[in-house]
Amino acid sequence: MANRFRYVAGFGILISILANLSNTNYGSMGYVVNVGTIAIYFFNAWLHSKVLKIPSERIRYWYEYFSIFLDNTLVASALWSWYLLSGHNNANFLIKNPLHFYFILPIAIGLIQLRANLVLFSILCYFIYFYTYALYAFIQGTSHTLDWYEYVLGPQIIVSDAVLARPVVYLCLVISIIYAINSFYQMLVRLAQVEAQKKSLSRYFSPDLIPHLSTQTSSLEIGKRQKVTVLFSDIRGFTSFSESLDPQTLSGFLSEYRGRMTKSVFKFGGTLDKFIGDAVMATFGTPFPSPKPGFDAENAVNAAIDMLVELNQFNAERKAKGEMEIRIGIGIHTGEVFAGNVGKEDRMEYTVIGDTVNTASRIESACKALHAELLVSEDVWREIGEPDSFQRKGKVKLKGKENSIYLFEWKP
Repeated sequence: MANRFRYVAGFGILISILANLSNTNYGSMGYVVNVGTIAIYFFNAWLHSKVLKIPSERIRYWYEYFSIFLDNTLVASALWSWYLLSGHNNANFLIKNPLHFYFILPIAIGLIQLRANLVLFSILCYFIYFYTYALYAFIQGTSHTLDWYEYVLGPQIIVSDAVLARPVVYLCLVISIIYAINSFYQMLVRLAQVEAQKKSLSRYFSPDLIPHLSTQTSSLEIGKRQKVTVLFSDIRGFTSFSESLDPQTLSGFLSEYRGRMTKSVFKFGGTLDKFIGDAVMATFGTPFPSPKPGFDAENAVNAAIDMLVELNQFNAERKAKGEMEIRIGIGIHTGEVFAGNVGKEDRMEYTVIGDTVNTASRIESACKALHAELLVSEDVWREIGEPDSFQRKGKVKLKGKENSIYLFEWKP
């Protein structure tokens, strides 16, 4: 991109030279200088395009500096040649010459590449050439004035303005450019961080939540106690099933199965808490519980039913390929948990902790004994409006629990 700009700028300068041929008064030598300068400029642009294809990063890096230095040197050489050929021995014109504006071009090349170091190097080259010429002019004996008319249209200079004004303007321009470049890179870093954060969050949270979570990560870090509906699912007989598969086939199976189950969880606004082998743990109402009573529990139940629908489709595909069908059990419970980031700083994990989680896991385990695909606790059943599609199984003593609880089985 920067090299294309060199060509565009070069053709612009060439057109300017051709347009002003009739106004020049420094003879054939002036034409030689102009043609030579523009030829060197285009040769450098061509050579630069070749250098960019060299594998050595070190060579490419240092040639950028050489190229910027050469651009500044060509402008300085044009100033010096004009002084020798048409300056009438008045060194003031080394400072006043409008050709100084061409020093902006190397700065622009650094800007196009978004490289603050090249911009700084370019302004350094400019200062060296400018103040070398200014020193030379003072040694030669400058003719100075306080009259702006004489300064602008005549051979004299106002010393304070000539020595300070243009360099200060160029310096302000460079500072602005460097600030803009740094701001741009900071913005890119922030965008990259946001995208990385979104990608990380998208593994666990519903896509609908990601934009909201990206701006409120502090709510995840602090953690809080809140009401959550927890869903556990597990493949029946997975141990014996997995032993019949080679590692590659098993990995492919788990990826396909987890993808289908996760889709159902996200479809109803759930959060994927974790995979534990073939088991899936999901939460509903995290990180932000719904203000509508029973809404999170209803989403959890709908997600569970959708998981069973997905499983039927998956089994149909497996059966068509001559593969064994699988069965799962799903348990759901609702209650208060601690929700937030847990772990060391370099290994933080958003999760939920509490008795509600343990109870949901035990309900899922009860599916095997009760020959059920989907079981929910009485709390969940009441929150979703006590639907007739769920049949009470009576009080069940869950493993590790002192008191028995009522469980309800989904009957489609």
